[in-house]
Amino acid sequence: MTIQVRITPDGLALSGELDMASAGDFRDFATSAIDPSRRVVLDISELGFVDSSGVRSIVRLAESACPHGLILLHPRESVHRILDILAIEQIQGVSVRRRDH
Repeated sequence: MTIQVRITPDGLALSGELDMASAGDFRDFATSAIDPSRRVVLDISELGFVDSSGVRSIVRLAESACPHGLILLHPRESVHRILDILAIEQIQGVSVRRRDH
C-alpha cells in the first residue's frame, strides 16, 4: 500500500502509509496543494502507518509551507504512538488533535 492524498477545504486528507517510499512524493504534492496563508489541517484519521521518514516529511512541510500552523487531525492509536515517540508536538506550530473518546 502507498499514500493517497486528497485536497479538503482546510488542507489535505491522508490514507494508506506514509513511509520512506512515499514521503518525498507526499511532501512535494502537499507543498503545492496547500494554502500557506492559513493554518493547514492534515486529516490523518485514515493513515494506517507512518514511519520516521513520514514524520520527517510532515515536519519539513510544517517548517517550510505552514507558517500559520499545522494540525494533525484524528490519528489512529498506532500512528499517534509514533507521533508521540518522535515528539512531533515539540515542533513549533504543530499540534495533534485526537478524537474524544
